[in-house]
Amino acid sequence: MKLFISYLLLFFSSIAAAEQFQAPLTNTQWQVIESPLECVLSQPIEGFGEAKFTQSTGEVFSLVYTTSSHPAVGGFSHFEIAEAPWQNIEQRLGLAVVPIESNQMQFSIKGKLAKQALTHMEEGRFPTLRYRGHNKDEEISALFSTVHLNDSMPAFKQCLENLYPDSFDDIRKLTVYFELESSDLGSQAQVSLTKIADYVKIDSNVKRISIDGYTDNHGRRRLNIELSEARALSIKNYLVTACEVPENLITTAFHREFKPSKTNKTQKGRAHNRRSEIEVFR
Repeated sequence: MKLFISYLLLFFSSIAAAEQFQAPLTNTQWQVIESPLECVLSQPIEGFGEAKFTQSTGEVFSLVYTTSSHPAVGGFSHFEIAEAPWQNIEQRLGLAVVPIESNQMQFSIKGKLAKQALTHMEEGRFPTLRYRGHNKDEEISALFSTVHLNDSMPAFKQCLENLYPDSFDDIRKLTVYFELESSDLGSQAQVSLTKIADYVKIDSNVKRISIDGYTDNHGRRRLNIELSEARALSIKNYLVTACEVPENLITTAFHREFKPSKTNKTQKGRAHNRRSEIEVFR
C-alpha cells in the first residue's frame, strides 16, 4: 500500500467516468470558523455535502469531505489534485489512497497530506475526492473549488497561528504536591494552574473544576483534617484570586489520609500522598 501511494504521488492518474459535484463557480461560498480552540475553512458542495480544512487544539491538520447523500460502497477513496476546470485538463495528480468501509459518509486525510492539499488549492488547483458510491454505477467525484478563496484564507491562517497550544486532554487532570505539613503552592504548581485557568476562560463547555485535598498519615488526625482542607482551598483561592476563574465553577472536598495514592509506609509514598487533585469537567 505504501508503495502504491508513493507511486501516486509521483505520477498523474487518469480519471474514471464519474458523477462530479462541485460548488457553483459563479457562487462559491466559504465559511471560516475562528476560535482559540478550532479553525475551520469549509465550503458547501451542492448535491454532495461539504468539504473543509480543519484543525483543533491537540489535533492534526485535516482535510475532510462529508456527504449527506452518497455513501460509499467500500474499497478505497482517492484524494487527488485537479487543475481548474477552465484549463480543460482531465488528468489529476494522485495525493493519497485511503481504505473505506461500506456506507462510509466521511472521508479524510491528515497532517502533511492535508497541508499539501491546501497548498495546491492556494496555487489555483482543486483538491478532489473520488470513490465509488452505492447509488451510482459510476464513481462519485467531489471538487473543492478555489473561487473567492483569497477572501477567506487570511482569516483562516490567522486563526491557525493563534490556535491555543493545549487541548482539553492536556489540562483535564493535574496533581499538585505539597511539602510536609504545608499548603503553600510552589512556582511550578502555579504555572500549571494558570494553564488550566487560561484554557477554562476560552472553552465555554467547561462546567466544573473539582479540587480534592489529601494528606499522608503523618501527624495528628485533627490537624490532617485542617491540612487537607487548606491544600484544596489554596488551589481554589489561587484560581479565583490570581487567575480570575469564576468561583461558582469550583467545588472542593477534603479526604485527609484515607485515600492514599501510594503507600504511607515509605517516605517516598508519603510524599505522593501530600497532594491535591484537580479535574476539569465539560
